[in-house]
Amino acid sequence: MSWWESLLPMGIIGGMLMVMGNIQYGVDKAMHGKPKHPGADMWDRLMEERDNRLLEEVAIASRGKQQ
Repeated sequence: MSWWESLLPMGIIGGMLMVMGNIQYGVDKAMHGKPKHPGADMWDRLMEERDNRLLEEVAIASRGKQQ
């Protein structure tokens, strides 16, 4: 038995890990419209919601000034 005989199983394992990662990426992108931020916790999510809310308020206020 030689070392190159282990390349096929290691390739299969590595390929399956890449497939799992790409599936997670696709699901997060489909659900949230963008890929998941690595290491995001509850605080990061709450700050992102706050930022989106503030941007919407500014957009509404700027539309009101134009009219």
